[in-house]
Amino acid sequence: MVSFTRACKGSEAPSVNVYSTSRDGLGRRGLRWAVLLLCLFSVSLQARETRIYDTRTMLVDGVYRVGAHIEFDLNDTLNDALRNGVPLTVELRIEVLRERRWLWPETVAELRQRFELQYHALSRSYLVRNYSTGAKLSFPTLEEALAYIGNVYNLPLIDAHLLEPDQRYLVRMRVDIDVEALPTPVRLWAYLSSQWSLKSDWKQWPLQP
Repeated sequence: MVSFTRACKGSEAPSVNVYSTSRDGLGRRGLRWAVLLLCLFSVSLQARETRIYDTRTMLVDGVYRVGAHIEFDLNDTLNDALRNGVPLTVELRIEVLRERRWLWPETVAELRQRFELQYHALSRSYLVRNYSTGAKLSFPTLEEALAYIGNVYNLPLIDAHLLEPDQRYLVRMRVDIDVEALPTPVRLWAYLSSQWSLKSDWKQWPLQP
C-alpha cells in the first residue's frame, strides 16, 4: 500500500472525458474515479489549519464593509484532489450578530462568498471562478490562486440603518470547502473524513467603523 500511495502522489492526473456515453467510456471513467479515491484515502495526512487575520470593518456611504486576509494551508488530501482534476468550492461565510444579555447572540445578517478552484492540466494553471461576480481568472501557481481567494477587500456587509444604535454587534467569519459541491463519488468519502475541511474556526470581532 505504501508504494501504491507514492505512485499516486508522483504521477500526473489522468485526463477524464466526462462527456463519454459509451459503455467503455463509462467503465474507464469509473476506474479512474476508483483509483483517485484510493490515492486520496491512503495518503499520509497532517493536521493543518486555515488562518483568518487582519480583519476589519469600514462604514462607507452608510454601508458596513468587511475586509480580511485568509491564509490557506491545504492538506495532502485537498492538494491531491485538485491535481487529479477534482474542483473544490471554497465558501466564505460572514455573519453579523446582535449581542443579547441572557441569550445566545442573534444573527441579523449573513453573507456567503463562493469560489470554484480547479487545476487545468493542459495549461498547468489554476482556475478560479467567483460565483458572485461570474469572473474567471487563471493563475500559474496554487499559492497565487489561494492568495486571490483569501484577499477579502471592502465586501458589502449590511446597511447601517438596519442596526439599532443602542445595541452591540459582532462580526464573525469562517471559510471551508463546500462538500455538497464535490462530484458524487468523492462526496461520499468527504462525509466520512475530516480531511476535506479547511479547519477554519470562527474569527470574531466587534462591528465598528
